[in-house]
Amino acid sequence: MSDVLNRTVSAFNNRNFAGAGKLAAEGLANAQGRDELFWMGLLETCEGYEFLARKDMLEAERKLIAAMQKLRNFGFRYRNFEVAVALAGIRLAVEHIRLVREGRHKVFDVSLHPTLRLAAKADD
Repeated sequence: MSDVLNRTVSAFNNRNFAGAGKLAAEGLANAQGRDELFWMGLLETCEGYEFLARKDMLEAERKLIAAMQKLRNFGFRYRNFEVAVALAGIRLAVEHIRLVREGRHKVFDVSLHPTLRLAAKADD
């Protein structure tokens, strides 16, 4: 899980959301038990930001909400992935997507893309 997770985080942080999504799908394909839910949430995060990059606000919002619903089951940290940081960034993105969809903002501010982080030491 660690190598695929590292590559997924790296691709996401380089704004290669499609590549990160493919890596997350690879992680999901090899996951079992609780890891499956984690990888589903990470995959939906990548897909949500890919939709956002295409300016498909409705689909991006739907995917990111689904990702939050899955990832919030993992507390502050899961394995060596900083879940709380990812959730905070996703929540902020969803709020701004809604502002754009309501017409209160003209465009989505891409500086709001979160940076996913890995912890120095894993908590299992």
